[in-house]
Amino acid sequence: MALLPVITIQHDFPEVIADIKNEVCLAEDIWISCYTLTSGATTRSVHGKVRVTADTDAKQSGRTLHDLPISLQGRDGVECEWAAHASYSQLAIIVTCDSLSIPPTLVSFPSQALSGVQPNGVECMDLAGDWVVTGGKNGKLRADRWRPRAEPSTPDIGHEHRIGKGHLSDLTSCQFWEGDSDDIDRHVSADIFLDEEINSEGQPTKQMMNARTLGPPHGRGLIGAGMLGKGKEIVTGCRDGKLRIWNVGSAKVEHEAEWPGAASDELLALVVGEKRVLDPMGESLPSAESQGRFFLLLGLASGALQCVDLPSLEPIPWEPSAPANADGPIEALAVSSSSDIIAYGTRTGTVCLASLHWRRASSCCSASSSETAEDESRPGLAVTPLATWKRTSAAISSLAFADDDQALLVATADGLPYLVSVAAQPRLLCELAGYDCEPLSSIRSSFLHNKIFAAGKDGHVFIWNRPPQSSSVSDP
Repeated sequence: MALLPVITIQHDFPEVIADIKNEVCLAEDIWISCYTLTSGATTRSVHGKVRVTADTDAKQSGRTLHDLPISLQGRDGVECEWAAHASYSQLAIIVTCDSLSIPPTLVSFPSQALSGVQPNGVECMDLAGDWVVTGGKNGKLRADRWRPRAEPSTPDIGHEHRIGKGHLSDLTSCQFWEGDSDDIDRHVSADIFLDEEINSEGQPTKQMMNARTLGPPHGRGLIGAGMLGKGKEIVTGCRDGKLRIWNVGSAKVEHEAEWPGAASDELLALVVGEKRVLDPMGESLPSAESQGRFFLLLGLASGALQCVDLPSLEPIPWEPSAPANADGPIEALAVSSSSDIIAYGTRTGTVCLASLHWRRASSCCSASSSETAEDESRPGLAVTPLATWKRTSAAISSLAFADDDQALLVATADGLPYLVSVAAQPRLLCELAGYDCEPLSSIRSSFLHNKIFAAGKDGHVFIWNRPPQSSSVSDP
């Protein structure tokens, strides 16, 4: 298991920069702390300071912010300089700690924030175009249309938003309808109902209208939901051990089943992916039918992974054997856009990467032609571990692939999100600073806007500019 470093920085660093820019003060100290785990599970740390100074002499390369004469000088074990792409609208620094063998590492601050979108905390989040949808306590759903702004200190007020409420209890999952994401949002609640809400586009009201309830309800609270393709069918997972396929048009249950071991192993996370079946030569096979090309990955309290075919809800066999259980309950899952890599995170802070290998079952061992046909219609799945790492013991709350599946976004319960390389030897690419130790519930990447979004239990959504490739620090 790789042990990745942690770099934390004073969360109000942007306010310090604003004070110096506005000549409230000429210099101020901020703190930076660096941590590394050892193989013996102990933590080594360095707590340094950085002098932030108004500097009219901008001759020192790397020490002065490009559009402002502000310099940085690290001490007490840390080195600090501005990143090459840093500006007042995008604060980003490079931190080095030689005593802990932490190489130059990018630390980026939010360029924007949607403050107080859920006063009681964001429980779930999704993105589509210019819209950010968040689910909160007591069934509150909110969609915000955001716009980039020039300076991070400018209050984000007056942006368009809409409120919806179709539940009484906390929302656990929300997702834009893929077919027409500007108009419809589907969300799931812990109060055992599944709703669909259609935005009243062009109407003066800010209420989302036409909430639709799909029933009969599950027996207990829902863990999450996913869409099959364009969303004509939805899959839901429940604490009562049941999985259901819903037909959105008829608002009825089409299939219901339990995952193997459901009676004794609680479901904690689920995600829908698309099968990528290969022939014996390793070439991709065309999908037999659009409905049969999806699968459901389940994360369980035992640390086990389960895979289920969609929409049949039949278990997909692992070949030759199931992957080893993780070191704790699996609470976050992600599938790469090409569906060939999965990531899963545990309650104990461990993140694992594995590659998926879909293959048609061999027909040479089948006893009859009917068995052959059945085997060929049900692909087997092999999982090859790629990497495992840990930074702290804080639970992993959300995962998302980014940068064409070359990187992974990780959100944690200790409020320290980060970007890491997808590789056999994972490397910390960027610390996403800004939260003040607030637990995070969701993290997402917007390819359209080249942004990273994270939502926290403090009710805010922070937005970072995605680090440019040129800013990546090369391997030592």
